[in-house]
Amino acid sequence: MSNAFAARQWATMKLFEGVSRHKGKVLISLVITTLAMSLLLVAFTLSLTAYNSVKGVSVAQEMTIFTDQGVGSERATNLKETIEKQPGITRVRLVSPDEALGLIGDTDNTDLSFSTNPLPNILLATVSTDIPEKQVDETAKFIEKQPGVDSVAYDSTWNSNIQALKNAFAKFGLLTGGLLCGLILMVLLGSASLAATTPLKEALRLNSMGAPTSFIVRPDAWRAGFVFLLASLASIVIADLAISSIAPALSTALGLYHLPVTFQPLPLSWQVAFILVSFLLGNILGGLTSYLGYRGKI
Repeated sequence: MSNAFAARQWATMKLFEGVSRHKGKVLISLVITTLAMSLLLVAFTLSLTAYNSVKGVSVAQEMTIFTDQGVGSERATNLKETIEKQPGITRVRLVSPDEALGLIGDTDNTDLSFSTNPLPNILLATVSTDIPEKQVDETAKFIEKQPGVDSVAYDSTWNSNIQALKNAFAKFGLLTGGLLCGLILMVLLGSASLAATTPLKEALRLNSMGAPTSFIVRPDAWRAGFVFLLASLASIVIADLAISSIAPALSTALGLYHLPVTFQPLPLSWQVAFILVSFLLGNILGGLTSYLGYRGKI
């Protein structure tokens, strides 16, 4: 137990000794790591916020069902109940002639007044995005055959197009996200190598005394973990400042497309997890780069 404590005490001493002796390298490592982590945090926070806001926007199509002239509200209600039972229909809304006329007037900003409302009762049936084109066609044909139905307007290819768009965005996100994470990982690996300051002569001396590799690389691993810990704290501050500065402009721009997005920093629990993961990653990368540097020489 005392040996283990002494080993860790020695590693801690070497950690700060390396920082003191190689201030320039450690500072460069800290700056590079902070910038890389800040970029990752900003990209992740913006993507997560945008996704959480957009995923609530319905992309399901609506079948517009026009009833025959003269079909009253009672018959329209019966039609609504019949349509709601059809496969793939998730919701049906009944729009009365007066409501439909009012909606047209609001859209065109005109005052529409008729002695007799020319519009029929209209049913808006929301179609599930999971059903195939064939099922959409079959459901639409069934509705068209119902007594009191004049016509049905719909797009059978809507679901296929939406699915293709989702797949394209998913592949693009995986590709760009993977490339970004890979690039940042390489940067962090290089940054961790800068924090590995244990001289080769000292490593060889320790090895000749029978010290295991884990003991030799521990100061470098802990030093990189220390640098990554400081960088994670700094990157959280930088990311929060960056997001708070660009969030109003982004929210305004997306608001033009009726996408109410509010960009906020990551929750505190996520930030704490990020700090811990960064510390562990620094230890792993620092130990790895130190080991790779000494391998074959020890």
